[in-house]
Amino acid sequence: MISRGSAPQVLVLEDEPIIALNIEGILRDEGFDIAASLATCASAIEWLMTHYADVALLDVDLQDGSCELVAQRLLDLGIPFVVFSGSNPGEETIDSVFLKGAWLAKPAASPRIVEAVRAQLPR
Repeated sequence: MISRGSAPQVLVLEDEPIIALNIEGILRDEGFDIAASLATCASAIEWLMTHYADVALLDVDLQDGSCELVAQRLLDLGIPFVVFSGSNPGEETIDSVFLKGAWLAKPAASPRIVEAVRAQLPR
């Protein structure tokens, strides 16, 4: 489901402010709208109670810990997501819920970030 606005809405979940600003700029330059940019799991869960995004880009760990509950909430709401992390998806510590989204390793070039987000949008 695409939001009613003209541009796809992206929820950015990143705990490093400079990385978050960079991601936001990259996506805005490609015509996406940033629905929200949040740095904690708690704020993401709260935001998702009353808001929707077309796609999410999330790091595995935010300021208040691992965000497997956020990833599960995204799945429950039908919001596709891209895990953008320096972690390896094969690590034992990675919760299996993260493997239900696309995976993009940090660092990544701007075109790869855009491509990963765009690939998660409904056709």
